This record gives sequence, C-alpha cells and structure tokens, in this order.
Amino acid sequence: MKLTHLRIQNFRACREITLEIGDMHALVGANNAGKSTMLLALDFLFNPSTKSLNGESFWNNNTTLEIRVEAVFSDLMPKEKETLKPYLKPDGTFHIARNARMGSKGDGTDLDTEEAEEKTGIVIGQYYEKPIPTLAWLQEGKINKENIERWWEYKNYLTAGGVSFADFLNGTKPSAIEWRQKAKDFLEANIDKIPTQDVWENISRRNVLKETLPFFVLVPAVRDVTEESKGTKSSPFGKLLQAILNGITCEKKTKIEGMLDEITKQMNRSNGGERIPLIASTEKELSELLSDFFSGCDLEIEFETPTLEFLLSSPKIYVNDGFRNVVENKGHGLQRAVIFTILRYYAKNMISKSEGKRNLILAVEEPEIYMHPQAQRTIRRVFRSIAEGGDQVIFSTHSSLFVDVANFDEIIRMEAVYEERDGKRTNKCTAWQLPMSKMIEDLVARNPNLKGKVTAESMRDLYSNAYNPRRNEGFFASKIILVEGLTEEYSLPIYADVLPECAFDPQGISVVECGGKGAMDRLFRIFNELHIPCYILFDYDNGSKEENNIKKSKELLALAGKPEDVSQSLRVEDSIACFPTTWESHLRTEIPDMDTLTAEARKYLGIDNSDSGKPLIAQYIARKITSQNPSFVPESLKIIIEKAVAVSWTGSCLKRQANMGITEK
Repeated sequence: MKLTHLRIQNFRACREITLEIGDMHALVGANNAGKSTMLLALDFLFNPSTKSLNGESFWNNNTTLEIRVEAVFSDLMPKEKETLKPYLKPDGTFHIARNARMGSKGDGTDLDTEEAEEKTGIVIGQYYEKPIPTLAWLQEGKINKENIERWWEYKNYLTAGGVSFADFLNGTKPSAIEWRQKAKDFLEANIDKIPTQDVWENISRRNVLKETLPFFVLVPAVRDVTEESKGTKSSPFGKLLQAILNGITCEKKTKIEGMLDEITKQMNRSNGGERIPLIASTEKELSELLSDFFSGCDLEIEFETPTLEFLLSSPKIYVNDGFRNVVENKGHGLQRAVIFTILRYYAKNMISKSEGKRNLILAVEEPEIYMHPQAQRTIRRVFRSIAEGGDQVIFSTHSSLFVDVANFDEIIRMEAVYEERDGKRTNKCTAWQLPMSKMIEDLVARNPNLKGKVTAESMRDLYSNAYNPRRNEGFFASKIILVEGLTEEYSLPIYADVLPECAFDPQGISVVECGGKGAMDRLFRIFNELHIPCYILFDYDNGSKEENNIKKSKELLALAGKPEDVSQSLRVEDSIACFPTTWESHLRTEIPDMDTLTAEARKYLGIDNSDSGKPLIAQYIARKITSQNPSFVPESLKIIIEKAVAVSWTGSCLKRQANMGITEK
C-alpha cells in the first residue's frame, strides 16, 4: 500500500496542514519551519507511543487540544485488502487517524502500556473513516425493534434514489436482525444512488495497523548506527538476520544445531558428555568449599545452551577502512552510510519483492550531514532507486544537491508563520506544494494546441536543462532575485552588502541566474507557486536583431502583469525590472571611468579584449567602487535592490484551462 494523503493537526509547530504524498519528497525550509514536525508526525502515525509525547508535543503547548494525524492509503495488495476489508472505503482506499489526548481514557486507545499512560497522562487512539448512509433507516446503529415499528408505518416513504426499500423487502416487515442484513444488501445494490456521509469509527483490533501498515523507519539527524545494526526483531537489520535464519535449509540447520549441542555437552554436566576439565574441577572445588557451610549441597555450573537464533540476534558489524573496528566507533559519515546501506538492502530484498511483504516508508532527517558532495549525490540516487522500487522516501534537507528543478512536484516547502495570540507570539507552520497536474494545466491553458500531448515526463524534460545546484538554492530562500546570467549573480550581492539593510544573505535572499531569459519564466512559475517571493531582473535588449530576445522580454512583462511596451529608460516595478538595452550599456552611463575600470579588470584578471570574462569584470568593478570611501552604488542598482528586498508574494501566476487568459489569484 502507498501513503497518498496526510493531514496533521495540533502537533508541535503544526496547527493544521494537508499534503499530497508521492513516492519521494524533499522537505525544505528555514530552521524551525516544521520539517522535523512533519517527520515526527509520521513517526507518531506509524509508531504511536506515549513515551515520545509530552505537553510540548501539543501545538502552542495547549494540552486541551487533540493531536491528530490522518492518512489515506491506496494501491493495497490483495493480502492487505483481505486483512483490512472491514475498514476499506468503497473505492478500495484506507483512511485512518491517530489521535492523542491529555486526560481520561476513551475508545480506540492504543497505548504502549498502562504505566506509560500513568506517567504521561496522554491517551492514544486509532480510527478509520467509513461512509454511512444519511438515511437513518439504513444506519446499522439505529436499526432496532422500536424504530422499525415507526419506520414501517411509513414504509412507502422508505426510498433512496427512486428505489423502494419496502419493495426490496417484498412488503414483509422483518425483524431487527433481518432488517440490518437487508439494509446491507440494499446499500450494495444501490451504492451509487444512496447519499452517504463520512464518519470516524475506532479500530477495536489493537494490532491490525501495526501488522498491515507500511514499515516506517525514521533516521534522525543525530542518530548513530547502533539502533539500525541491532539484531532486534523490530529493526531492519534484525529482520535481515531473521530472513537469513528462515533461508537456511533444514539439513544445514541440523548440522549447525548438532555442533552447538556438542559444545553444550563439553560445557554442562547434565548432557553426560566429556566436560572441559577446568570447568569440572572448578565446580568440584566450589562444591567442597560449600559443604563447609551446608553439608550435602552440590554446586553445579551450567552454561546457557547457544541456539542458532541467539547467535543471529547478537552480531556486530565491523568495517575495515584501513583500520578494522566496530562501526559504532567509526566517523558519523561512515555510520550514516552504513545505515543507508542496511535500509537500501532491506527495501530491495525484504519488503517489496513479494506479495506478503510490507512497503517501506523511509524518513530521513538531513541526510547530507557529515557527507561530502559526491556522497550526497550518491545518497540521492539511492533514495531515487528506493522510490522507483515501489517504496516511499521523505527527507528534510538544507542541501541544494538533494533537490531538482525538474522534480518540482517532490518539493514540500515548509514555512513558519508567526502571529500574536492572547498577547503571546505563536508559531504556526504551513506547507506549500506544486502538483504536476497544475503545471500541465497551466501549460495547456497557455498553449491549447498541446492539449492531450503534455505528460509528466515531457514536463520534466522541459525543466531538466534548468537543473543546477546554484539554481536549486532558490528552494531554500526566503526571497529570490531571478537574473539572466553570472554578471548579475556575481555583482548584485556586492552592491547590496553596502546598502543599509539590504545585504542578501542575512535575510535569506538568493540571486538565481537562469542561463538567459529562456528559462526565467519556468523558474519563476516553480518558485512562485511554492510561495517564494520572486523579483525578475533582465535586459529588454531593445534594438536587438534577435527577435526571440524581444519576444521573451514581452512574455516576462506579461507574466508579471505589466505592459509589454518597449521602454526607452530603466523600468523598475515592485516585482520586475529591466534595462532598456543591456546591463553593461546602461551602467556605463552611471559608473564613472567605466572604460578605465574595465581595462584595469582585464589586466588584473589576465583577460584579453574579447567579450569573455564579463561576469568577472563586473564583479571586479563592483568590489572596486563599493570599497571606496564612501562606497559607490549606481543609482539604478540601488533602486532595483531596494525593490527586490521588499518584494512580496502576491498570488499564483498559473492559468486554468477553463479560465484561459485570466491569472489565478
């Protein structure tokens, strides 16, 4: 089965968020934005424990609230469908909820132990959602002798969707038991005609979820390899060892057990074998000494008989990277690599390969920790292979190497929203996603001739050339300035650093170069739909012989909702700015001695007189004139930077097919 929808309420920093879940997701956002909250909410859903909850687990520390995590599962395997048959919706999906309350025990509790309840005062419940008919005479809980007498007086009005229930009963008043059965048959026969409403019922079978739900593993940022390498029945490594045991042939087991029995005979007296002399003599001497205190007592030393199961539950993992040692004593980077290796093998060989195995949901907090860039890329490929193998991966990250513009629908951007409540500052996290369906709808709305031709794969191909770790940095920004190339990327931050309250890094602002105007609109759509405020800066290229340059300039202005007219001067708006011709041409009129500074930069950098090295020259000039006393910033750039720093998110830029040409707000 696959997790497809998630709703979290009143848990830690989360007041309420609803998410669509796919095969793989990257949680991005600033510190304290709610990334860990979401992973811990998933852990509560799959591994509920009062030991992991306390008063601070409730949103805003308000223990009068109810923590609630709801989930929808689809694509159930036949065995799962059979086990969960009483709990499934008509469409075959499984809707469940876990809740936690502070206070008295109620229905549907699923506590670890009574002792845990006494210590925490928290009670956990488990529920499933099912549709019931809105008509009282079809609701099982209301069918009784008294109600049947009343309903039968008006039997001609017992209709649903134009179908008579009285006719279904052949005009004979049934008993309560018969009515309940007939009501079920009537519902099944007329399922599309009878109005229903969804209600939550408690799951009375305590372990039905534990035995059926996907196997969930959370790897926290600070977790070492010890937990994953234990041979316990609940750990991935322990399950691997159990599988090894189950795979040993009967002949081999008999041979190994015979060897273990021979060892036991040499250790213990009761088996009648020839014991190790030192054990026998030590035992005899101890018995003689004991007889000085209690005559007639015989002291016997007995060793626990080793079993194959015991041996397989207590291994240690050693790693030899030039120095052989247990993995727990290795560096954190190697430890995490071993964790991912175990989980990767488990996902590949133990879960999704057969009908009887459960799916894996792997949740990892900051997988990039302790890993160099090449290892980070490898881990991301490992995550991708796990997801493509039929399992699911959700991870939080601060690394641009773990996200990809082409996989924008895998991004879940978490954001902290602070507000005043009753004189106190509270934190409420929100989450933003961009489903593939919305981007396809927008593209078709702008290009009707593509209807029926656009697929998820073709959309990814459209965005794949925009992949770049520097561009991916935008996913982690509080605001973004989209620029055409490296010239602006290199120099804009230098100018911003010397302007009051405009430095980019302290405010989480990123300058993202787009490799020209061609990809600017695509990147803008992605970042904007994830609710990241974006400012667009480009060259209008007025007078250019390349018609496509002018066309793209007009498209960008239209995207920002601005007039597309040719501008003869610098154009600066609240969300977009453009130079009438080019950056270099315009700044030449504002920077004194531009030619002298350019020549100086070429000589310093060892660049010839061609057009090569323009970004480095612009960077050199920016450093030179801002290091003067007083610092100098061209007036145009000053205005642009101040506008960019103040940019705010104003709404969606996507179009709907049914509302073509109108921007959705």
